[in-house]
Amino acid sequence: MDIIPEVGNNATEITNAEFVKLTIYNEFGNTANTNVYTFSSSYKEETIANTVYDPLGGLLAVGAQNRDLRVTAGDTTISLSGVSGNSIFIVLDKKIRGSELEILRGFYDANMNLTNTYQRFTGIVTSYNISEDREELEDTFTISLNASSYKIVLENRIAGRKTNKESWRYFDSNDASMDQVYSIAGVQFDFGQDPKGKTTVPGYGSGGGGGGFPPGFDPTRGLNQN
Repeated sequence: MDIIPEVGNNATEITNAEFVKLTIYNEFGNTANTNVYTFSSSYKEETIANTVYDPLGGLLAVGAQNRDLRVTAGDTTISLSGVSGNSIFIVLDKKIRGSELEILRGFYDANMNLTNTYQRFTGIVTSYNISEDREELEDTFTISLNASSYKIVLENRIAGRKTNKESWRYFDSNDASMDQVYSIAGVQFDFGQDPKGKTTVPGYGSGGGGGGFPPGFDPTRGLNQN
């Protein structure tokens, strides 16, 4: 991406800036290739945690993020304006969906020194949009990236074991913990009930007469007794 020159006249007018780190993971065969792009809405180059952020000034727009005390799900959008045709391949040629997006906010003091930063957003790029603007013989592009926070990604993820034989033996072929699940599937269990108190014999109830078991009947052996 083309580096925007520092704009000294506007530098003193900003008190904070957004710092964006985009990590694109591309797989080629059995090897993984990672491309990292860093840029900011500041008007001068900044280094945060040994990472250099290129100044884009007003060409970078960052959407709003949730500001809750606890972790909440949310989406955000970043837009890059004035992107040249030579740089548009970063979006078109690479697998930008699924990339990791990190957004920091930094604050400046009266002398335009970056005093501190904090992390505002960490998530995954879910979609993108490209719009083209042609002025005379030059084309420029605006790229918008939509990202979801990791909380949404984890909520929609299906993972872990299932309570069946195949899923349990997938991790350990000798684990027989769930081999009998199918034999008890759909069976109703009266957990907590005394099994002795539920023993009944067909034809002998409590209705009408004395009820109960016939003389000499052992309920633990059944009806057919000699």
